[in-house]
Amino acid sequence: MTIDRLLAAIAAFSVASVLLLGGWLMMADQQALLADARQREIDQTAVVFTTAMDQAAILSATHSEALASDPQVRALLKAGSRAEMQLHAKPIFDRLARLAGIDVVHFHDAQMRSFLRVWEPQNFGQDLSTFRPMVVAANHDRQTQKGLELGIRGLSLRAVSPVMDNDGKSLVGTVEVGVNLQALADLAKAASGSDFALVLDPRYMRDGNGAASSGIGLALDAATDKALFDQVIASGAVHLSRSNSIFSYSAGDRSLTFQSKPLIDYSGNVIGVILTARDFSRLEAHYNRSAVTLGSIFLTGLLIVFSIIMVAIRAAIVRPLAELAHKVETMPHELDDTPPSSGLTDFRRLHRAVSNAVSDRNGPRAEG
Repeated sequence: MTIDRLLAAIAAFSVASVLLLGGWLMMADQQALLADARQREIDQTAVVFTTAMDQAAILSATHSEALASDPQVRALLKAGSRAEMQLHAKPIFDRLARLAGIDVVHFHDAQMRSFLRVWEPQNFGQDLSTFRPMVVAANHDRQTQKGLELGIRGLSLRAVSPVMDNDGKSLVGTVEVGVNLQALADLAKAASGSDFALVLDPRYMRDGNGAASSGIGLALDAATDKALFDQVIASGAVHLSRSNSIFSYSAGDRSLTFQSKPLIDYSGNVIGVILTARDFSRLEAHYNRSAVTLGSIFLTGLLIVFSIIMVAIRAAIVRPLAELAHKVETMPHELDDTPPSSGLTDFRRLHRAVSNAVSDRNGPRAEG
């Protein structure tokens, strides 16, 4: 390999290595920023739904305590007047359902049996102590209890308040108020523009008689985009866990990021997961454009810098060496017409010839 080709190869490798390292560092930084943005945005989005759930729990407790302190509710529950209680509570239930998304108003007697489901008055009499820990706690502690719990109607944010007799010591029964979680999911979507779903473990679900469900797999409960979340569940990407997790899923031309957060009921059981979906297609498109831009800069910079280096190498090294070689080759008489001598003499003659060639190129110099 000639010296100019060797220098060209070394220069090309050096320039390409530097540019590749710089490009890799920039892309790694962009990926880190993208991952951080995804984590931050999905966390902030998930907070919208969980905050709505917390507020709904407080709302449920407020209304259950209001009903528990109603003298007519106390009197009808104590007398066991189911039909009169329905007449009294049904207008209240309809108003709360319309204004506050309430879908459960349920009265229980002091023995923790279902006394009246206002939305389904013909369904009563079940022993709630076997599968409703919140009712048991309110009956035992005689204080309002609130949280997530699965009942016959399904999952609700519920609050159970004790109904005390006029003396304030005897327990007449308990009253329960629950908020529709579908309404909360729709509200969270309207506020954030993202999709939400509650996915339940069927092992904790109950049928109309309060018996455990025999379903398998995961069951979709409230969801803002049922078709999307059905696909995600069917793909096997959703798993029950006590820790948060993030995964990506492509739906058509959308690149979605999902956060899976454990859904913990009043008793501390992981009964499912809360799924939050956010579309990061626009952010990923920006990242891809940045990658294309960096690639273009790399190729352009490689060509420009390599050209500059090659011109400099040829001007400073390759061309002077070529001219020097030509000068030496055109002066054979100075070396060949002289009788053989020692190696030292030959070296001095070669040195003198090279010096003369350099002097001819740089101009005459004064002899010492």
